[in-house]
Amino acid sequence: MNKKILSLLLICFCFLTQISFGQSDDKRTKIEISIKDGNKTITVPLRSATVSFTKGANYKDPEDKTDNRSYFFSLDFEKQDINLLRAFATSKNGLDGQITMVDTYGKTPSRKFEFKGAKLDSLSDQLTGDYSSSYFSLYCSLIIIDGVTIQ
Repeated sequence: MNKKILSLLLICFCFLTQISFGQSDDKRTKIEISIKDGNKTITVPLRSATVSFTKGANYKDPEDKTDNRSYFFSLDFEKQDINLLRAFATSKNGLDGQITMVDTYGKTPSRKFEFKGAKLDSLSDQLTGDYSSSYFSLYCSLIIIDGVTIQ
C-alpha cells in the first residue's frame, strides 16, 4: 500500500473514531505523549493514539540501513503543541519517548507504549471557528508495548 494512502487512512480513522467515541470534558482516560528533546522532556495531552506494526517492505526510510519493519503511531491532539512540532521538525535522528494511558477511575490497567527513533511522517491541522485538531503520523525504529518489544 502506498505510504500516502496509508497515512491518509490512519488520519481518517483517527478523525472518525474521535467523532464516534470522543472523550467528554470529565475525561476518564488520560492519554499523554512524552518525548526527550535533548535534556528537556516535552509532555502533551492526546485525544487518541493508534499504533500500527507492519512487517515487510511497505516503507523504508532511505537513510535507515536496518531491516524493513515499520512501526507507526497516529496521534490525535486537541490542539497543536509548537514545542512538540519543533522537536520533531528539527530532529534528524528521531526522538525517543512514550505514550501513556491512565484510567483516572482506576478500573482498567494503565498502558505504556515506548518508542525509539520516532520521526514525523505526516502532519494534518484542522481549524474551524469552534473546533481545532492536529494529527501526527510518526514512524519509529522500535516499539515496546507494556514491556513487550515488538519485532
